Amino acid sequence: MSKPETTNAEIIRLLSLMGHFLEIKGENPFRVRAYERAAQTLSGLTRNLSEMAPEELGNLPGIGPGMTAHIQEILSHGNLKDLETIKKQIPEGIIKLLDIQGMGPKRAKLLWQTLKIDSIEALKKAAVEGKLRDLPGFGEKLEQSILKGADFAQAAAKRMLIWDARTIAADIVQRLKKSGVVVEAVAAGSLRRGKETVGDLDILTTARNGSKAIEFFTKLEQVERVLGAGETKATVWLKNQIQCDFRVVAPDSFGAALLYFTGSKEHNVVLREQALKLGMTINEYGIFKLTKGKAGRKVASKTEEEIYKALGMKWIPPELRENRGEIQAARSNKLPKLIELQDIRGDFHNHTKLTDGANALEEMAEAARAMGWEWVFVGDHSQSLKVANGLSPADLHRTIKEAQEFNAKSKGFRIFRSMEVDILKDGRMDYTDEDLGAIGAVIAAVHTHFKISGDEMTKRVIRAIENSHVDIIAHLSGRLLNRREPYEINVEEVLGAAAKNQTALELNGQPERQDIFDTQAKRAKELGVPLVLTTDAHSVHQFGYIQIALNIARRAWLEKQDLLNTMSAKEICEWLGN
Repeated sequence: MSKPETTNAEIIRLLSLMGHFLEIKGENPFRVRAYERAAQTLSGLTRNLSEMAPEELGNLPGIGPGMTAHIQEILSHGNLKDLETIKKQIPEGIIKLLDIQGMGPKRAKLLWQTLKIDSIEALKKAAVEGKLRDLPGFGEKLEQSILKGADFAQAAAKRMLIWDARTIAADIVQRLKKSGVVVEAVAAGSLRRGKETVGDLDILTTARNGSKAIEFFTKLEQVERVLGAGETKATVWLKNQIQCDFRVVAPDSFGAALLYFTGSKEHNVVLREQALKLGMTINEYGIFKLTKGKAGRKVASKTEEEIYKALGMKWIPPELRENRGEIQAARSNKLPKLIELQDIRGDFHNHTKLTDGANALEEMAEAARAMGWEWVFVGDHSQSLKVANGLSPADLHRTIKEAQEFNAKSKGFRIFRSMEVDILKDGRMDYTDEDLGAIGAVIAAVHTHFKISGDEMTKRVIRAIENSHVDIIAHLSGRLLNRREPYEINVEEVLGAAAKNQTALELNGQPERQDIFDTQAKRAKELGVPLVLTTDAHSVHQFGYIQIALNIARRAWLEKQDLLNTMSAKEICEWLGN
């Protein structure tokens, strides 16, 4: 029996683990960062690494000759010799200790060497028994702090969905602004960059009185526990079970601080390299001329725009700041003009109370009109999905007539009937061709048999793509964030088939889904695959999820012309052949 092919996910896991072990050992931070960056670059890659030649791997950001050799070694042997060597020296469970606030690699190493602590559970047991306080550099206070930190680390093991994080951050920012104690307040970090999940919140402010701002923040009703507070910074644990860092910065340095704390770390590292090439240095306080190796005259700091300008480039939208070519594009004036919310004219994928939604067809249509859109495709589930009360063919045709009746009395707004039709295990569709032909937009999706092989799943989805009645493929990965892993599928083959057949792919804004990676959406654009934003709304209140779909589009470098949602009703009908 041949050895199973090593997956991209396993390669990423091993490289990430190597970086963590090197950090525990106290190795050079640049070496540690090299593994972190390599893992990030490979994450979400649409092609299988086993299919890529060494020279192709070497062209990826952060993948030099050494990292290429590591990847090839893993592909050939299923492991990494250097990693196996280091794992004999340090148990893998120690890595989890780094998630605890105030721990750090040196303390984690000390705990293992002195008390054989190699897991969070073992750490908590030792802290409860009072075994940490007598260690060098610990003490009773730190012991209790670490015990609390261990609880927090376990509670925060899952990252928060961006929609929830946006809601929490927006509420905090609003309260801060209304209080009068701050002048400016902005959520930074991965939330500002539009990432699908958020590990913690970063709130950046300017204030007339920093100490009053800190006091007001730490006493917000959302705060469960204050982890630390100083003159310009406070860290709290919110009742929503997420950490929030609050910073007060000088107005003159706000732009520099916003740039720094928005990240990503990889983006900021390259900005620092660019600054050094120009004889400058950059930090959270501004960008400065270097004089004899030290920071001298301040060049810029008030706004992000002036800092990027000082570095010889256009301002880069936060969603692009992942070190995926955006800095080179900004320097050569080739940044995309990203899709904006006002460019969107309608939605393709949502549900009514006929299946698993909460509102009637007309209510969904009116809510879509209230969004300022010109049209909407209102959909439901097909017959096989019994758990969602999938529609029989008779009910399907009845609702198509209801949509037509709505249009007869509607002015300036069009409603169409879409359906989320199950892709059966063998790739056939859940309705006959005659039924499919009556639907305005057929959205094909996998909802069952997730555990079949990647080859079977790929063939299954491609068969649906090749069906002349299928207009859009939903749920490319089938994942549910924090709940269900993606099913196995060869994304590159699927994208190729979608491009060939001009079948669209959806960027799903349902917070738990977001089930196409931004890197995959970017690759789809490169291949000429039609793309659509969808809310997958199950109530009139969920049309706002279009913002999450928009985040994915912007992180994928998509422009107005790349998305069917920007077309008029007439243009959509022409595209669909209706």
